[in-house]
Amino acid sequence: MNEMNNVESIISTAQAGLRLDPPPTEAEIAEFLGRLKVAFNIDEQIIENARIALHARFNHRMELGQTIRDDDSHEPWLSARKAEIEPFYWERYRKFLLRGGWGPHVVSTLDQSLDEILDLLGDPSQSAPWKRRGLVVGDVQSGKTATYAGLINKASDAGYRMIILLTGTLENVRKQTQERLDAAFVGFDSRDYLSTSQLQRKKHVGVGLIDGRRDGVVFTSRDKDFRRDTATALNISLDSVRDPVLVVGKKNKAILERVAAWLRARNADRDGKIDLPLLLIDDEADNASINTRSNPEETTAINRAIRDLCSLFKRSSYVGFTATPFANIFIDPDSTDKWLEDDLFPKDFIHLLEAPNNYIGMNRIFPARDADDGSLDTADDDDPDMLVQIDDELDWLPSDHKSHAMPGPLPKSLKEAMDWFLLTCAIRDLRAQSDAPGKGGGLHRSMLVNVSRFTRIQDEVAGDLQQELERMQRSIRFHGAKEPSKAAAESTDIARLEEAFRKFGETCEFAWGDVLANLHQAIAPVRVQPINQRTGSAALDYGAVKTEPGVRVIAVGGNSLSRGITLEGLCVSYFLRNSKAYDTLLQMGRWFGYRDGYGDLCRIWLNPEAEGWYRHITLATSELKRDFRRMRIQRATPREFGLRVRTHPDTLIITARNKMATGMDVVSEVQEVSLTGRGIETARVHKRSDYSDENRRLVERFLLDLSSSAEPELVRKDGAYLWSGVDSATIADFVEPFLVHPLNHDFQGDSIAEHLREAASDPEHPWRTWNVALPRKGEKRGEPWIMEGSVRLEADPKLRRVVIKNETTPPSLLLSGSSARVGSRTEVLYGMSPEEEGEALRRAQEEAPSARAIPEDVARSVMQRPLLAIYLVRGYVKHPNSDEKPLFEDGRIIPALGLHFPGEKDPNAKKRLVKYRLNRIAQAELDMGLDLADDRPIDEDYDA
Repeated sequence: MNEMNNVESIISTAQAGLRLDPPPTEAEIAEFLGRLKVAFNIDEQIIENARIALHARFNHRMELGQTIRDDDSHEPWLSARKAEIEPFYWERYRKFLLRGGWGPHVVSTLDQSLDEILDLLGDPSQSAPWKRRGLVVGDVQSGKTATYAGLINKASDAGYRMIILLTGTLENVRKQTQERLDAAFVGFDSRDYLSTSQLQRKKHVGVGLIDGRRDGVVFTSRDKDFRRDTATALNISLDSVRDPVLVVGKKNKAILERVAAWLRARNADRDGKIDLPLLLIDDEADNASINTRSNPEETTAINRAIRDLCSLFKRSSYVGFTATPFANIFIDPDSTDKWLEDDLFPKDFIHLLEAPNNYIGMNRIFPARDADDGSLDTADDDDPDMLVQIDDELDWLPSDHKSHAMPGPLPKSLKEAMDWFLLTCAIRDLRAQSDAPGKGGGLHRSMLVNVSRFTRIQDEVAGDLQQELERMQRSIRFHGAKEPSKAAAESTDIARLEEAFRKFGETCEFAWGDVLANLHQAIAPVRVQPINQRTGSAALDYGAVKTEPGVRVIAVGGNSLSRGITLEGLCVSYFLRNSKAYDTLLQMGRWFGYRDGYGDLCRIWLNPEAEGWYRHITLATSELKRDFRRMRIQRATPREFGLRVRTHPDTLIITARNKMATGMDVVSEVQEVSLTGRGIETARVHKRSDYSDENRRLVERFLLDLSSSAEPELVRKDGAYLWSGVDSATIADFVEPFLVHPLNHDFQGDSIAEHLREAASDPEHPWRTWNVALPRKGEKRGEPWIMEGSVRLEADPKLRRVVIKNETTPPSLLLSGSSARVGSRTEVLYGMSPEEEGEALRRAQEEAPSARAIPEDVARSVMQRPLLAIYLVRGYVKHPNSDEKPLFEDGRIIPALGLHFPGEKDPNAKKRLVKYRLNRIAQAELDMGLDLADDRPIDEDYDA
């Protein structure tokens, strides 16, 4: 048989022969496949399937993640050491990913993202003590394991000697993670290596088959968590090995203490410390790791054990990984212990991972709907509707059932879900046999049934499903080979399967007769398996089965299926649970992930209430990630910026209440139309002078670009430069990166930029074009501001009294004190025509006949085009019993912005109240935001 006559062999050959970075063009792929076709006489359909698969693989994309960091506490080090680091571990892992089907662009982006994370850890070559605390946030089932495996490989190349990877609290999760790390980092099967007290012959797997010259040292295996006697029997100390040492352990008090005791006994110096760099990766960092004691003097056992491990090393980097960071942001950043040093709050960095574009996540399955404003983010038109409604569970097993509940006969909806799973097994087999792209989605086939947290009920449901499965298998064995109409006439089970096929298999490329003919062979290996504490960790072992037909399982469980474990080839999910915590619900959603080759077949059975929960969580999670992005743009550190999480208006809670001991609820009022007729300014700025300098450079680049396109006019007796007709997208690009203090709650640069970019794409939008004004007549103290370019600009900065607020996080400056104003009503008129100004004055005099000045809100009600005012400010500080003094002796300029939106405010506009849970940092910001200095409001420029 021609060994090249299948898609996977062709793909492997193509990836070895084509350039990978940048990805090859379609013409290059076609030319390469053409040569293979001729050389090996390959069937045209196989070549076409290979072309489709290669095109999909090379077009998988992943954006770089985003990082919020504390730059003051850390010096970047990786670039300076790049030349001396031999990337042995990373290079073989990179090849491992490419051979495993990862797109070259995704691997390249992962490489860059991991370098950024590694650079935020401590430099292992530095001997001075250091400790780092960080958090990496991804999506459920999005590839966090692959990411931290990559980080382990890169950290090992850089010189980290001890690596501890903490999985969840369940042994089956730890076992699955160990197996993956054996393939992705260690390079050999740890089960065989640690089978006795003597070193065994290594059986290379994964990366070890790519390059087995060196391997990691491992003290745990697929069969065994850390045992002190095993590590001692290996007679290895950290000082005696050249390669990094890995421990993969559960978050279990006894095991963590066992690891710490062995490390102290074998490796600590006289001070009880280990002088080697430690990387501790905490997977599912929101689970069990959090100190849930409300009393700051108390610590939970696992939290204490993790902190103890970190403090044992003179140099340690702790990195938490989670898809549900809700609990982590409620860690008190000021929680310390004289023995255990800082808590696990990610004070040094938070990195937000981006999932590749072939990831099926929350936004694809549960597009967010906001009932208040009617918005709907829809999934792509090509995405199938994966959701199926459960409406018959109440008589069988209500979601609020107790441990003594007695489930009745299986409901029709669960039988329907099982029927569709059996059909997908046959359809995926047919795809594999036809060598279709993705080959039906790999070796294994799984269905998830999560209906109860009680073990007894799980076992009863599993027993009932097993009986139903056996009856269906018998019916297929007796009737599956018959002509379809005859089979359906003789068997109600066959008729039921055909009904499910017609209902859910619209996109299937195979006829019902073909599927029926293959059903017996496809479903004969299917079994029902309870997954819980009673069955133990060996109940579901995909890794032990490497050949066809693989594992074909209907997994019935609860909490054991809700944390970390991956159900390989998951296609059908039946979910009926009453958990109301965001993080628990998300972790139960094992249906998120990658479904290449069978995504169109996946279905999820949910009741309407649970669907509503997931849609709300999608919205809350999107807002949390949006806050992360806003933090990055504003250069805030994790400690500085208070994160908020939208709370469900009725039933949902964010995370377990004991994990939110330091949080508080606030109610935020949101206007449906929040900007029309309003003026907003950056009246509170960062105290840091380098932030003001960066804003000044941003302003100067912006004005230089405007002036190169059009010369400004001088308006209102040369009071300001004015640029007219500036596109709103240009305004958005300027406003978004402007560094705004987080306590400017009204001035959300990212939100404003989003609105302006939408306006730019709408020819009828009233905000599509803007006026930009630069006031030039301020206070003639000090040197004027001058910018040379295609047009020479010169302005005297405004003088404003500044109140320093060191107690805010970060420290801030109030321009003009509690007046919360930078400009005056004069600036609003800069962008108005004489006709508009006359109309505004007429309206003002209708209310007050003697009026000579135009109130700002009246001016905005008349103006036709929105206005961006750019203020150049010099601050002065008034000290008690002394004269005023300049804030900066060198006359440094503080830029500030004002935005004025046309229209009239509607005091009767509908409002919607959104409640948020704030962490300690956000609480402090809220308090500081209300604690303003008692200073007179200003209406006009300060006049000395």
